[in-house]
Amino acid sequence: MIIDGHAHACGDYLSTEGILRLLDALGVDKVVLAPGQPDSDKTYAFPNVARVFPSWDMVPFFNLLTKVTVSVARTGKHIEIGNEYVRSLVSKCPDRIIQCYWVYLSNPGALDLLETRFEAWRFRIIKLHQCWESFTVDSDEFERVAAFATDKDLPIFFHVYSKGETLKLIQFIEKYPSTKFIIGHLYGLEHYMSAEANLVNVYFEISTPAFVSALRVRKAIDRFGAERIILGSDTPYGRDNLKLNLQRVRALGLSEEDEGMILGGNMQRLLNLKR
Repeated sequence: MIIDGHAHACGDYLSTEGILRLLDALGVDKVVLAPGQPDSDKTYAFPNVARVFPSWDMVPFFNLLTKVTVSVARTGKHIEIGNEYVRSLVSKCPDRIIQCYWVYLSNPGALDLLETRFEAWRFRIIKLHQCWESFTVDSDEFERVAAFATDKDLPIFFHVYSKGETLKLIQFIEKYPSTKFIIGHLYGLEHYMSAEANLVNVYFEISTPAFVSALRVRKAIDRFGAERIILGSDTPYGRDNLKLNLQRVRALGLSEEDEGMILGGNMQRLLNLKR
């Protein structure tokens, strides 16, 4: 099974027709979908800074760009509407689309709504994004989301903003080893590599090609094993992201088993999916 483990309901994935067209063209079985820009069919192109600086963690640059853009556009207020839109897409195509519920902690009653939505929708994964809103790993709200995710056996896809928050997260993981995290964009990889904590509950997602080099993907595999790496595209934030990430995973010279885990087996296991 091949799964795009990280994408947004806009651009090529704005409609079920667009989703199925892209998945079928690339031989992908399912997509894990979070909210995106409402009603936007735009795909974004970024300079391939990972090619120029393959050893560097370029995500801080991307984080700053995202934070400024979100602050100016004030797009955070649309997240819950986006969750509802993703749900509508899932209802049309439940065999191919998996809902990633984006918890926007700045919304009043966000934690109560998380429980209500789960009871109604039974989504399989939760998203948190520190570039879109200001909260910290050592906040009560974060701990409550983590406790909910652990109780329901849901992984948390986490886009972390800074080195400081990465270090806090590593401490949190050490304290709560039953909570499963997927770290977006391999951000902070070196900090996880050097941590003394037992990090068996942490997985690493490898989008986008413009900011995450194949060298860094290989580095993560060598340190943590293929069983901890997740294919993602971050569609539509980068042109042909899914195609490019499929190509570079297949170009790594991995065993068939390791390649299969990265392309979908790991996410299938994390989300408790049947074929």
